[in-house]
Amino acid sequence: MDADKVILKNKRHIWAAAMFSLIMPGLGQVYCGKLKRGLVLNFLNLLPLALIIWLFHLSTAPIVIQITLFLILAGGIVRLIAVCDSAYLAKHTGVNYQLKDYNNPIVYILFILIVNGGSAGSGPYLRDQACEAFIVPAASCYPNIVPNDRIIANKSAYKNMDPQTGDLLVFLNPANRQVNIIKRVVAIAGDTVEIKDDQLYINDEKLQRRKLPQSTLDNIRIEIRGKPLDGEIFEEINGNAKYKIILAKLPHDKMSLNFAKITVPDHHCFVLGDNRNLSWDSRNFGPVLLATIKGRADYLYYPAKDWSRFGKINK
Repeated sequence: MDADKVILKNKRHIWAAAMFSLIMPGLGQVYCGKLKRGLVLNFLNLLPLALIIWLFHLSTAPIVIQITLFLILAGGIVRLIAVCDSAYLAKHTGVNYQLKDYNNPIVYILFILIVNGGSAGSGPYLRDQACEAFIVPAASCYPNIVPNDRIIANKSAYKNMDPQTGDLLVFLNPANRQVNIIKRVVAIAGDTVEIKDDQLYINDEKLQRRKLPQSTLDNIRIEIRGKPLDGEIFEEINGNAKYKIILAKLPHDKMSLNFAKITVPDHHCFVLGDNRNLSWDSRNFGPVLLATIKGRADYLYYPAKDWSRFGKINK
């Protein structure tokens, strides 16, 4: 009778195996007596993280963000496989399972601390040095960024270079350093910037615009203060960059938004919202200090509207 109780106590439970695999892929296999399989799955789970760190040290190209997303997805698939496999092993392990030397709660805890402890700082490292996800709540960069879009900023983009005209930047709000904002670079250090009658002048040259049809906004139309946002849509050409802007209709008591000519100082850039008439930007707080930039918005991973926009954010 006592032997039967011991055998039943040693039985591998599906819920326990799955839980261990969720905590750390491979641990469920260790629980079921498959140490080598568990170590392999744990290695495959950690491999994408190591590759992501290596990639961001190697290159700052936008494609790195896409590869990163693929590797994160691959890590998720490995975790799912580990959960399913451990549940299968637990289900097909007989009730007469013989405990291994490593089938001990203390060993499990040490295994988690040793393996996960080494990668505990990798998440914060990636967020601080490689990439970070943001939710954009405002419409200042509409129509390219829709309110509540979720983006990924490449935080290593300016490791070896300064921002370029047309880049979408995430930077610290000059009025509140606890808040991040997103705007587009329209001029860099040494450039002159001026706005006359809603026309943007860079180095005394008026930027060319191409008017776009209202159908451009199909599937991404939004409301501001309960009213549909209405205005003219253009493609603005700024050097090698092309991007969409909207000139929202202003109330009759507001005149055209002009801006007196200034020269962008060294170590700064001048930013505007793509929603030109409804944006708080360098016209209000001046050029942005490069040291306050957190990254370049490269990838839209969760569009608030129209999933055809998913992917790389085009200039």
